[in-house]
Amino acid sequence: MPKNRFSALVSLVVAVMIAGCAHKPVKPGTASPSGAANPPVPAISPNNPDDIVALGKRLTRNHLTLYSVTKGQYTFYVGGVLIATYETASKILRVSSLTDEDKVKQVCKYSPQGVLFVDPKDQTNKSGFEDGCAQLITHLNDYLSR
Repeated sequence: MPKNRFSALVSLVVAVMIAGCAHKPVKPGTASPSGAANPPVPAISPNNPDDIVALGKRLTRNHLTLYSVTKGQYTFYVGGVLIATYETASKILRVSSLTDEDKVKQVCKYSPQGVLFVDPKDQTNKSGFEDGCAQLITHLNDYLSR
């Protein structure tokens, strides 16, 4: 085969391959431009123990969560908003609200069954405490879904 014909054939094959890789339009909600599917944000109920357990498991799989081998816990931090930790041995989920200076305002602790621990000695503002924890869980779900 002459050299000119061979280079013309190679050029044709390369052109066809490049044309096959051209960007194709994507329907909204089906996939991102990179081709990966956009999963829907899972809706959770902050008062449903099963949703709390599922949120703790999602925390362990998030790519922004840090794992500490020495403490055996996963930590997810959003500056000035919240810090969440999930202990692998005890399966306890803690979500704390933070001030703008990253000082802890409120700590919500959930059992392995997804039930909120409320201090039995301090029942003065139980509903306000539970509402604050529900907001923190909703924020954590939103941040984990990004």
